[in-house]
Parts: sequence; C-alpha cells; structure tokens
Amino acid sequence: MSTNSNTKTALSVKQLVIILFLGLGYTVVYATPFIQYVFYDSLVEALQCTNQQLGYLITIFGIGNLLAPIGGALSDKFNTKKIYIVSMLAICALNVIFALNMNYTFSLVIWGGFAIAGLFLYFPAHTKLTRLVGTENQQGTIFGFTEAFCGITNVIVNFIALYLFAYFSNKYYGVAGLKAAIIGYAVLGVIAVIALAILVPDPGKAAAAGDTEVINTKMGVHDWVNIIKDPRTWMSGIAVFATYTMYCTLSYYTPYFSNVLGVSIVFTGGLSIFRQYGTRFIGAPVGGWLGDKIKSVSTVVGVSLGAAVVMVVAFMLMPAGTNANVLIILTLAAGILTYMARGSMFAVPSELKIPRKYAGTTSGVVCAIGYCPDLFIFVLYGYWLDHFGNDGYRNIFIYAAVVMVIGVINAIVTQLYKKKHAAELAEEAV
Repeated sequence: MSTNSNTKTALSVKQLVIILFLGLGYTVVYATPFIQYVFYDSLVEALQCTNQQLGYLITIFGIGNLLAPIGGALSDKFNTKKIYIVSMLAICALNVIFALNMNYTFSLVIWGGFAIAGLFLYFPAHTKLTRLVGTENQQGTIFGFTEAFCGITNVIVNFIALYLFAYFSNKYYGVAGLKAAIIGYAVLGVIAVIALAILVPDPGKAAAAGDTEVINTKMGVHDWVNIIKDPRTWMSGIAVFATYTMYCTLSYYTPYFSNVLGVSIVFTGGLSIFRQYGTRFIGAPVGGWLGDKIKSVSTVVGVSLGAAVVMVVAFMLMPAGTNANVLIILTLAAGILTYMARGSMFAVPSELKIPRKYAGTTSGVVCAIGYCPDLFIFVLYGYWLDHFGNDGYRNIFIYAAVVMVIGVINAIVTQLYKKKHAAELAEEAV
C-alpha cells in the first residue's frame, strides 16, 4: 500500500480518497455506540430507561478497549483488510438488528456486540490499515488527515441522520425517526466498506508491489511479551492517554464558561460547535504534517500538551466577566492544540520504529492504555461536579493539567530514547 519512496511525505490523490473513506468508516462504526451524544432524549424514550441505565451502555462498550490487544494480534496474524471489512459489516448488521428490536435489555447485548466488533476487531485493524496507507515518513500526515476527515464525515453523517430522524419522525411518529437514523448509519457503513474493498490493496500482497517488509506475522507468546514489555509501546500509550484526557476535558469548557464565568449559553454553545469541528479541520492535518516535517510526531504531541497546560491554568485563573474575545481566542487555541496532538498520537509507534507487522497488536495495547479514561474519567468528573459544584471544575482542570504534564515528560523521554537507540545503532555499525 505504501509507495516505493522512503522520503516522500506528500500524499497522492488516491491516498487522500482512501483516508476519506477510512474516516467515514470510523465515523459510522462509533456513531451508534455513542448515539446518545446526538439523540440522547430520543434514545431514553425509545429504550424506556433511566439516565443511569443509559450510562451503562457506554461502560459496556468501554470494556471493549481491554480486548483490543487480542484483536490487534489477529490483525497482525491474519489479513488486516479482511478483518476490517468483517468488523465493519458486523457493526452495520448490529445497527439494523437493534433498529428492528429496540428495547433496553436487548440494547445491552447489542452494545456488547459493538464492543467486540468496534474495539476488539475494528480499532486495531483500522489503525494498522491507516498506517499501511503510506510510507513511514508519511505517518504524521496520514493520521492527521484521517483525524480531520473523521471530523468532516462526522458532520456529514450526522446531518444525514438528523434529516432521516426528522423526516420519519414527522411521517410515522414514535421511534421511527431514531430507527431510520440508525439504519442510515448502516447504509453509509456499507458504502464505506464497498469503497475501501475496491480502493485498498491487499496488505498480504504488499511485497508484490515492491514493499519487502513483512506485514502479517504469526504472534507467539514471546512476541506478546516483548510488545507489552517494550518501552516504546508504553511511550506510545501514554501519549494517547494524555492526549485523550485533554480531549475529554475540552468538553467541560462549555459548562465552565456558562456556570462559572457567566457567559451566555448561546455564546458557549456556538463556540463549542466551532471548537469541536472547525479546530479539528485545522489542528489535525497541521499537527500531522508538522510531525512529518520535523520528523518527530512525539514532539508535536509534547509541545501541544505543554501549551494546553498553560491554557488550562489560564482558564482556572480567569475571573467572571472575562472579555469574550479572550475566551474565543483561548478556546480555539485549546481546540487546535488538542487536535494537533490527536492527529499525531497514533503515529508515535512509527516514529519509534515499531515494525509494521506488529502494528495491530501494538495499537491494541496502546488503545487499552490510552483510552482507559473511558472507564473512569467521566464518572470522576461527574462526581467532582456533583459533590463540589462549580468548585469541581478546579479539580477537573488540576487533574487534566497533571496528566498533560506527564504527557510532556513522556515526549521528552521519547526523544531521549530515540537518541540513545540511534547511538546504539551507530556503535553497532562501526
């Protein structure tokens, strides 16, 4: 899938088209598992459940992160493209089945299926397939554009879902609109699968195209142990953990502005929309491109996290009635920094020279480490806000700042490791 050039960093039109459909696939896979972010009230009504019960669905799904390392091993052992397609089709099928049998008890089973298909199988395959789109010198740019295209397709997909929801709700009432939106996700998923099946070359035939690196390999216990023990795996995981914490915390700026700084809900709502989507289109590709340009995506992650710490401290020290222009500038800057880091974080294994034949297993372990905040961070943040009121935001920001500082230290350690490894290779060459 990669080009023969080891120095080329610019992406071809075909690569960009493949990345676009990878972004569409990613959006569709996680659309229904996280559908409450778009159709919260409608989902509660359709399932006849409480808010707490609805929260259990995300918890069930989040457990799938712990299974990702095993799914990654499958992506390394077997054909990555086939696993990707199977997992995507499974997600589409689960969407349709859920739409046809929408009740809370059954939803617990469906979300368990989403965890297996979307995190156990899909995520490691998606990460490895994305890495195989280009050369190792293009990884920052590739992952940066993938993140940006995920944002673009997220807007398109959810506008389509909203249209279907409105049309069928007005025509048939009840839960027809929600069912139509979910089936719409499935249809878009099938479109993405067909496009990728045609566009993406078979990774198993990469050598025939001039890529002599082994792409798939049989994983033994020794390989597993080495990957888990490898400091490069943990450096990559910590980079994702710190970045994902920064990303999760970003959503709490909106209520902080309205509840603490006294800004109108309309203002904060509009600003949050642009922060979530507009800054993604800017930050992700710029961060990835810059990482390739300076040949260090970990540096982009570290600098972004360091600057974000300054932003968090600034927000904490702001008094009520702060000038709106200041909030706009800082919020957009925080958003751009967040997506610069997100656009680079999954390219860290490539920077650390982790072989592509282990990309699936490594991404699975990195996923388990990096996304484990899903298991506790929202509960923790919610606890602080429930028990301390607006003072809880201070705890949230302090916690986030500490984690991001750890991310900065991790970036520095990554650079020291690279220099040490390079020196060792130079000695061996003498």
